[in-house]
Amino acid sequence: MRTKRLVFLVAVIMACGLAMAYAVPRMPAGQQMSEQEKKMMDQMMKYGTPGPNHELLKKYAGDWDVEIKMWPNPAAAPMTSKGTFKNELLFGGRYLQGRFEGDMGGMKAEGLEIIAYDLFKKMYTTFWIDGWDTIFVLTTGKLDATGKILTETGTYPDAMTDGKTMQKIKNVTTFLEDGKYKFEMFMVGPDGKETKSMEFVCTRKK
Repeated sequence: MRTKRLVFLVAVIMACGLAMAYAVPRMPAGQQMSEQEKKMMDQMMKYGTPGPNHELLKKYAGDWDVEIKMWPNPAAAPMTSKGTFKNELLFGGRYLQGRFEGDMGGMKAEGLEIIAYDLFKKMYTTFWIDGWDTIFVLTTGKLDATGKILTETGTYPDAMTDGKTMQKIKNVTTFLEDGKYKFEMFMVGPDGKETKSMEFVCTRKK
């Protein structure tokens, strides 16, 4: 019976997606939560309720015009193009979804990202997929003391080695004084040297 009650509590919270963080699920008639069940409920609400670090996600929300620069050859001038980002908050501000469309290297480009703050790991996580690859790219990192620069790192399979080695990347997002934000991607070599490969400057649409 105890196990069934615990399962009941978990099912209620998951079914609601923790959106009812301040509401107490109704137990079956004649039953009350034990201290252990109350503790479990409190912990689930603690880690399922957006906090101060989720405020950053609101800065991304909205529709943006994107100025794109790419450096296929670090020694040459960058390729330039344009695109758009449509960013919206999900599940009460727990996540931000961004849909990118644009032109990259003369080809149509589409991408989808999910940005979140993980209350367990105490760091930001970005999930990215796109229309020119078949891999999931995950990066994690933290916001600096100014609250304006988010630095994340991660890896993805290196196509030049058929995925036998992983390419390290560093992504830096800077929120600028004029309301824009700049995203920069750097390739990190085995020696730790960083080479800038991409830049997005996002301007909010009027």
